[in-house]
Amino acid sequence: MLPKSSYSLKNRAYFFLVLSSIIPLALIGYISYISMISLLNNNIDDGIRSNMKQIQISLSNVFSNLEDSALQLAMYNGRVADDIETYIETKDILTKYEKKKAVIESISLINAAKPDIGLIFFYYANKHQVMFENQSVQDGFRLTNLPALASGINATFYGPHQTMKSTKDSNVFSVARKVNLIEGADLYVYMETSIKLFEDLLKSQQYKLAVTSIMLNSQGKIMYSQGQKDFPLGSYVEISKLNETGKSDSIKKGYYVFAEKGEQGWYILSAVKTKAYSSDVRKWFGKFALLAALSIAISLLLGLSIWRIVYRPLRTIHREISLMSHNKFNSELKRTGIIEFDSLLIQFHDMKDKISDLFVELEEKERKKRVIEVEKLLHQINPHFLHNTLNTVQWLARMNGQDEIDRLVALFTRVLHYNLGKEGGIVSLSEEAEALQNYVDLQRIRYAYHFDVQIKVDPELGDVAVPRFIMQPIVENAIYHGLKDESGYIQIRAYEEAGKLTITVQDNGAGMTEQEIERLLEPQADAHKKVGMGIGLSYVRYMLEVNYGSMASMEIRGEKDQGTTFKLTLPISRA
Repeated sequence: MLPKSSYSLKNRAYFFLVLSSIIPLALIGYISYISMISLLNNNIDDGIRSNMKQIQISLSNVFSNLEDSALQLAMYNGRVADDIETYIETKDILTKYEKKKAVIESISLINAAKPDIGLIFFYYANKHQVMFENQSVQDGFRLTNLPALASGINATFYGPHQTMKSTKDSNVFSVARKVNLIEGADLYVYMETSIKLFEDLLKSQQYKLAVTSIMLNSQGKIMYSQGQKDFPLGSYVEISKLNETGKSDSIKKGYYVFAEKGEQGWYILSAVKTKAYSSDVRKWFGKFALLAALSIAISLLLGLSIWRIVYRPLRTIHREISLMSHNKFNSELKRTGIIEFDSLLIQFHDMKDKISDLFVELEEKERKKRVIEVEKLLHQINPHFLHNTLNTVQWLARMNGQDEIDRLVALFTRVLHYNLGKEGGIVSLSEEAEALQNYVDLQRIRYAYHFDVQIKVDPELGDVAVPRFIMQPIVENAIYHGLKDESGYIQIRAYEEAGKLTITVQDNGAGMTEQEIERLLEPQADAHKKVGMGIGLSYVRYMLEVNYGSMASMEIRGEKDQGTTFKLTLPISRA
């Protein structure tokens, strides 16, 4: 296994190639980004402010013209003011008619000189009376009902609002100027001018992005709005937050707001959505990101090309090592075309040939060793000799009427036959159960039936293949280490559970602790091998691992003085 500190050559090659592309791109991108933001934002700001300044100047001129025209009619001790004062004070009908005609002529002169001014009349606030109107006026006119925009000296500006003409055909700006006449007379001259010029100026604004124009009165109340959803009429804007030297983002979330203040105290605002404001920057950033991605992709392709030059020889070397690890020493030498790697491969092949010769030599030594050991075992014991001798003992016992000895020798002969005479490590479950029964009967004779053993095998599982001696070591352990008195019993069951063969061996003996169970599963020492047949529980575990791997399991549950239960779980396989 490779240490945790190891790194992939491929990953490092990619990392440094990508890093060499990203660093210059990041530096260029940062400098370009700062420059682009400054350039684009300054252009947008200058364009919006230039247009707003133009609107502010034009609208200020409109209000100045209104104020000047109103002043001509309301000038103290002027001809018009004198005619109005005479008209109010006299009761002579002829004089009233002449004065009214003179005032209307003065109004007509102003209309002729300044055609952008529409409705003109005098309003007697004490009596709520409209006087000297040049066009018909709506009934119930009140100055207090008009939306105040700003205040000047003796004058108040209103709008935008619907015209006070009875036709109500347009929106206007208006002014009402105080006329100081008779003491206690509250008289005003009222004039209107169309807001068409104002609307035309807003439409003529040349922006590359959507701009919402808003008009505030001197208290910050919205009097005109192109964006009713976010800037509804009648709502208020906190004037203290307006930044007259730049844009403000604290007026409305998601908007940059520019402000220009008129000479009369009103405000013109231009609101731009922050997303639209930075759209050009985002477009540039998208293009730059595409360029950066393309550059990184080219770097990765170059890295891949370089890696292939190195990787193919490495893969060849890895293949040779893998073949050798699987004991395949006869592979053909394949050159890579790169001098350094070919030299390494030649040396590796020479080493592999030497290792192959060593393996052949070791295998030959092991083969000879195994032959010697088998011959040694064969010379130690001859199964046929044992069987023949035991058969002779059994015949003599029968001749002398020794039935118990006859039965003992018969059982021992069958047990030896199963252990020594049968070839192969796999038997049927019924054969294993029969051999186990013979072994148990043999032990019963030896211990004079001091324990009870019950073997219950599902008849339908008799042909299931199991490893030889899979149950005998467990029962042997229960007899020699578990049972402690004549009331002891051992119950062996073989049945199918969840599609698998389950074998349980349960006793009511002394039980075992976890430490004793772990010690029991260790490879047995010579002292243990002298007990019973000399086959320990480590053999059972070994046979399960060899024949079934992870598909089989052995579980031991023990409790002190409560007995022990062994549980084997094996796949069902029929021979």
